[in-house]
Amino acid sequence: MAKSANVVVEASATEQQAPLGFLAQLSTLATAITDLSSVAVKRDPLINARTKFAANCDETIKLIKATGETGKFFRKLPDGYLINFRNGNSAMTLNGAAHFKVHDANAAVALVEAAKTAAEAGELDAAFKESARTPSKTKTEAAA
Repeated sequence: MAKSANVVVEASATEQQAPLGFLAQLSTLATAITDLSSVAVKRDPLINARTKFAANCDETIKLIKATGETGKFFRKLPDGYLINFRNGNSAMTLNGAAHFKVHDANAAVALVEAAKTAAEAGELDAAFKESARTPSKTKTEAAA
């Protein structure tokens, strides 16, 4: 019986030495920052636009291959596909047009893949800038 008493004593000693929780250890793991302006990293809006555009192109290609009727960049027509490219909610004008018609799914996929490649190479940067959302005014700017 003495052995089992030792086991119980050892177990309760272990329970008392349990590791601290995350919140208790947080101040030793990292430094708290209350003002982000001193450490904020400005993300390049052009890089963000390219990244989102590429993701939308990938999704569009998947939808077209899965015989989807409509997606963010396309709509299936009786005689082909209507393709438009967007930067957020704004349509992008490319070579003076915002909409393009192709005759079948293979041509639609080829067009979207070519647009994705062009965006990655920086060829669509001017269109991204033209279709970018204008920054909203701060409360102090709006009051002035």
